[in-house]
Amino acid sequence: MSNEVVVSIRNLTKRFGKTVVFEDVSLDVHRSEVVAIVGPSGAGKSTLIRCVNRLHPFDEGSLQVLNHQLNKGSQFPSKQVLNDIRTRVGMVFQTFNLFPHLSVLENVILAPIEVKKVPRKQAIQQAMELLDMVGLSEHANKYPKRMSGGQQQRVAIARALAMEPEIMLFDEPTSMLDPELVGEVLDAIQRLAKDGMTLMLVTHEMQFAKEVADTVVIMADHRIIEKGPSREVLENPRTGRAQAFLKRVLNPVHATELEREVAVGHGGGR
Repeated sequence: MSNEVVVSIRNLTKRFGKTVVFEDVSLDVHRSEVVAIVGPSGAGKSTLIRCVNRLHPFDEGSLQVLNHQLNKGSQFPSKQVLNDIRTRVGMVFQTFNLFPHLSVLENVILAPIEVKKVPRKQAIQQAMELLDMVGLSEHANKYPKRMSGGQQQRVAIARALAMEPEIMLFDEPTSMLDPELVGEVLDAIQRLAKDGMTLMLVTHEMQFAKEVADTVVIMADHRIIEKGPSREVLENPRTGRAQAFLKRVLNPVHATELEREVAVGHGGGR
């Protein structure tokens, strides 16, 4: 991890109408850093990373991505800036979003050829290398419907990497998978982390976050309630709200007593 900040979030607030999704969120992401964002459903985790590549606008605060300043409200950046951000910031969603009428190989080479104007032969060579990296080179000519969910998600990762991004965003990439398929997707993400890719990962996989992430951010109650080195945050959370959340997800059988303490004000501050 370098000292270079590639994503700078300052006092960010996002609303849908009168509903606050998150507020006053601040976070720096450094080049080659792996940031895992965890927390209960509805905390605004997915919306936050969607703001990074301008899939969602935000209402207050400031956001800088790879030296591009994004403006609040409905004012979109220029087409050139937006294209630069989305070329350099890849994203993998919960659902695979593969084109069903295209083969695996055609799914991966489509954007480099159409957007970056990469020659087809070069795009195919790069795609095969990426498919090999995610363990799917033998499936290049298959169609998505002939593949498992875990395989399709690995194709989605290869497709995002084909644009040679500097940052990868993952929005709960294993949430739609059967438990036995989760590991193969996490292995692919871990390989990216070892190779020095900058990652922002929304996940419910706590053990993976502890082992792979440099930084863990816990979001709850529409804000960041704790952030810091992954093991420190996940093993010794400071705030009562973070303690209650982690107790619930790591040891749900024994969570009730601590949650009651927090609810009545005896579990510590935010």
